[in-house]
Amino acid sequence: MISLFFNRSVNCLLPAVFVFLAFFLHACAPGYLLIPEAEMDDFNGHLAEIRVEMEEQAETMEDLRAAYELGRLQAMQDALESRQAMEALIGLIREKHDEILLELSKAAPEPEADAALIAPLAPELSRMDKLVVGQIEKVMLTPPKRLFHARMDTGATTSSLDARDIEAFERDGSAWVRFTVVDPENGDSHVLEKPVVRHVRIYQSSNAEGDRRPVVKLQLQLGRIQRVDEFTLVDREHLDYQVLIGRNILTDLMVVDVADKFIVDPPEYEENGNDR
Repeated sequence: MISLFFNRSVNCLLPAVFVFLAFFLHACAPGYLLIPEAEMDDFNGHLAEIRVEMEEQAETMEDLRAAYELGRLQAMQDALESRQAMEALIGLIREKHDEILLELSKAAPEPEADAALIAPLAPELSRMDKLVVGQIEKVMLTPPKRLFHARMDTGATTSSLDARDIEAFERDGSAWVRFTVVDPENGDSHVLEKPVVRHVRIYQSSNAEGDRRPVVKLQLQLGRIQRVDEFTLVDREHLDYQVLIGRNILTDLMVVDVADKFIVDPPEYEENGNDR
């Protein structure tokens, strides 16, 4: 009797179970989600708030970017105006310096009094006559009459030039050297021939015997300074700058501001081929 009642109960419940499972599986299928309408409205409202907040943050970022760009441009303008004001001040100081020297020459005091008057001012007057250069400047070397980035080195006795394929030879009984200079602007090679002024031996920690280098004379132009001076020839391909300006050029002519670069206007030139 119990068995019969149980079988009938199972037969009655099975269809209801199948209907419930079918409805549940249908609701869980991709694209369907059973969420109460009130919770869905809250969810959509939260998404809208997030969207508004993101748009406000984007506007804030754009305002910050615009303010930064404006500040950067203003800083550049201020720096340019400060440099122009400094150059104008230096010009006025030089004019005043010339006026003082003129007045002193007209006064023509006794030699001892003249020396006593000028002696305290001598260091300052001497510095005003010198060209202020940065640690890196553009210089023109002739030959090959090209612009190079040069590093000012007060610790070097003689200036140096990056020379490749250095070849010594003799001409009319004198020592000459043939070498190649690479144009920093376009990579062209310029083969130069110059008489050897002398040789120097450079000692380094990696070479106890020293490196014997030829020395030649080249014309240098840096700002208002033009002169012919000595350069040692050495392969500087592994270094950052092709030219090094040493004390043989810097002394009595320039003051190096190691905190700045490219403060001297580079010389203008016209390309006219290989100038030997």
